Amino acid sequence: MKKRKMEDMQMRRTDREITDLTTMEQIIANGHVITLGINTADAAPYVVPTNYGYEFDQDKLTLYIHGAPVGKKRTLIQADNRVSFNIVTNTALYQPNDDKLSHYSYFYQSIYGVGKAVLVSDLTEKEHALRLVLKHEVGHDVPGNIDPHDLKYVGVIRIDVASFTGKQHAQPSGPEK
Repeated sequence: MKKRKMEDMQMRRTDREITDLTTMEQIIANGHVITLGINTADAAPYVVPTNYGYEFDQDKLTLYIHGAPVGKKRTLIQADNRVSFNIVTNTALYQPNDDKLSHYSYFYQSIYGVGKAVLVSDLTEKEHALRLVLKHEVGHDVPGNIDPHDLKYVGVIRIDVASFTGKQHAQPSGPEK
């Protein structure tokens, strides 16, 4: 069983921590942009937003992203495949009914995790990954074929997630909103 909690970090606001796997799966399903953090040779990480596909095998999460078959992401991953990621969804500004600036806030749901990135070369796995990305973005399986030539010239990255956790500042429901 894969751990969902980041072992090396304690969440300060435990009242905002999400521990329910079903809720975390919903956040991943509702999000459309993943921000991927990739290690560089210097001190600053390379952070890039992209869309994604995903699948769960029981509680093991696997993420897929696609892009060019060459470039900075791929070069950095070849050097160091450790990555982190963040998905944020259900965002909204809270504007108070008074004039106190400290009462403003922001609602969100988020997932943060770490894992190992794998540069996918197998055409069958590439097709599987691209279908997952399409399904996630469109909301259903998309019929049709992917040309084998196209599969050869697209870059696919699989992220084998080691652990992830969720955090939220949820909007209240009802009239107090």
